[in-house]
Amino acid sequence: MNAVISIILLAVALGAIVLLLTRRENTRRSQYGPTGLSEFRTDLPLDECFDRLDLHSETDEFAYECRRENDGGFLLHLTLHQPTQQPLDTLYTLRLDPGRQTIVTLIFIRESFGYKEPLFPQEMLDTFMMQKLQAHRTK
Repeated sequence: MNAVISIILLAVALGAIVLLLTRRENTRRSQYGPTGLSEFRTDLPLDECFDRLDLHSETDEFAYECRRENDGGFLLHLTLHQPTQQPLDTLYTLRLDPGRQTIVTLIFIRESFGYKEPLFPQEMLDTFMMQKLQAHRTK
């Protein structure tokens, strides 16, 4: 009798673990869904992209910080200061892949207020990428 109860409890526990892992994976996938992934292409070589991201200008669409992470990727922190409103802060993972054209991939991480969707209009992000890297959107 104890063996039957143990087997039932084990099956329930395994079912709960599978359910939690499935939910976590679905959340992770939705994080990088169509609204969370943007791809751009530029004719600039990789080194030139890094140099341009290091240069800040008053004409930049956003205030930003781009820093290398331990895994070799980059964290791009965009901030838009708005008069009489809270600044908008967004974090992206930035990936640059060399080739005939450099592919710039932005993966949305989060907004500072915990929103699950980027608050910046897509057109502003497109303008920023064109200004900084002469990159046009492909996705």
